[in-house]
Amino acid sequence: EKVRPNVIIYNAVMNACAFTMGDSIEQHRAMEIAHSMLTQLEKSEHGTPDQITYGTFLKVCANQMPEGETRDQIVNVVFRKCARDGQVGQMVLQQMKALASPAVYEKFFQKSLDEDVNVNDLPLEWRCNVVEGRKRRRRHLA
Repeated sequence: EKVRPNVIIYNAVMNACAFTMGDSIEQHRAMEIAHSMLTQLEKSEHGTPDQITYGTFLKVCANQMPEGETRDQIVNVVFRKCARDGQVGQMVLQQMKALASPAVYEKFFQKSLDEDVNVNDLPLEWRCNVVEGRKRRRRHLA
């Protein structure tokens, strides 16, 4: 039987990218690899991005990109994909709070960065596919 990567493997590679240390060339390479993982997973027959995927990709952006317009544009696109996929869970909210500019955060949540957002207050379609805790682990191991 062939061994195929699943969402856990893609997420692990992205997590390694999030914690890559180095100069701007290494940071750029970490972003390229993380983007490649997200793109491959989106096209994969063996899994789809989940809230951990999106949250981890946002962490890569936070750790490997300087604040600014380019980062805001990427955060905007990734969050929209995440919401479209119904994968806005607690991890995504935490990462958005940590990395989004005040304008981007307010655009999506109609709250300032110093205000908390509760997952259950978000539109259902943004969070309808989130699986948390033990249920998530069982789903991926099955």
